[in-house]
Amino acid sequence: MTTRIRGVGLALAGAALWGLSGTVSSLLFRGYDMPFTTLVSLRMLIAGIIALAIVRPAFPGKSRGYFLIFATAGLFGVQITYLATIDYSNAPTATLLQYLFFPMVMGYEVLRGRIRGGYAIIASIILAMLGTFELSTGFPGHAASIILRPLALLFGILSAITAALYTLLSAPLIRENGTSPVIAWAFLIGGVLSIPFSFSQSMAFFPHMSEGSLPVVFALVLFVAIVGTLVAFGLYIMSMHEISPTQASLAGTMEPITAAISSAAILGIYLSGYQYLGGFLIVMAIVVAQAFSAGNMK
Repeated sequence: MTTRIRGVGLALAGAALWGLSGTVSSLLFRGYDMPFTTLVSLRMLIAGIIALAIVRPAFPGKSRGYFLIFATAGLFGVQITYLATIDYSNAPTATLLQYLFFPMVMGYEVLRGRIRGGYAIIASIILAMLGTFELSTGFPGHAASIILRPLALLFGILSAITAALYTLLSAPLIRENGTSPVIAWAFLIGGVLSIPFSFSQSMAFFPHMSEGSLPVVFALVLFVAIVGTLVAFGLYIMSMHEISPTQASLAGTMEPITAAISSAAILGIYLSGYQYLGGFLIVMAIVVAQAFSAGNMK
């Protein structure tokens, strides 16, 4: 197995776990009325504490300023802005706006001369964005609509920028500090930053939760924190040992596919024909980009 294929596989696996985690998160929101800010805090704090307890890495000492930007504006920023976009619009709108990070990352790498542009790179962008649009909305036959209120647009663009930021900063930070220190400390810092946003809602949520639902909620939160956060982000960030941020961000478009499949299996929310077409377009975008990257990525 070549390093490029292994790197793409890691990124795809991480994105797939994000999608599955999103479905489990929806179950917590819809089935147990958990506030999204509470889940953001819990998932980041639990992931950070577990990683620090197991690996016990030193605080990243190299490029400390960039690491703090990665942890705050990047890792924490992408989660809070994405969920704020959902709050001011809906999930399809938030997904579409966040996945603008893919052309942002690719455009940055083209400008920096890390990849060479051409018809294939343009085709992969178009396929990925069209696929994400169709998978999210099922246009024209699906009921989901795109809601672009001013605050939804603002937070959606911010979620794309922060996603691009942590993708681009991941590779140099890991080369200098290693994977474990970057991931563990970033989650802990992000979790601490999230507490002011979640404290009041969390204090209102937990006292009203029934004893019978507590074990289920605890298990679902642990799944989101460990599998959908610690493992998923770890795999995605590790992939950039082997591939470029552009390749990793394109592989990340696998997330809505997994979210759609798991939503059908777990929540009984099934896809329309246009949404299946959207998933196919995303897969084609990944295939086109990987074929293109063999001779054009630096």
